[in-house]
Amino acid sequence: MTENKRLLPGSMSDEDALTCDDPITAFIARLSVSKVHDELTDFVNAEIKRPGADINHMLIGMAAYMIQMHSSFAAYFLKAESADDVVRQFQAVLNRTYREHFVDSAKELAA
Repeated sequence: MTENKRLLPGSMSDEDALTCDDPITAFIARLSVSKVHDELTDFVNAEIKRPGADINHMLIGMAAYMIQMHSSFAAYFLKAESADDVVRQFQAVLNRTYREHFVDSAKELAA
């Protein structure tokens, strides 16, 4: 990394996130600097340019894809009896993180 940038005010720098002791933050940081992130960004940018692109369709599709990917990943490692626990965990992360991150990102983009 050539730059120690912060994406949002008050957020960790890339380097700090990658090297922190919190395993979840470090996992997210590794994802955000991986080919997965770059390829998803390229895909979304190409989709936006498609004739008739509708951001609402894209948002719903991305949410459904994310949920399906998460549930498939969980099913690979956990037994079906864990479904309710995994759903509660997913819902807790959504409730705690989504709105705040959306608002912070929207404000940063508008600045």
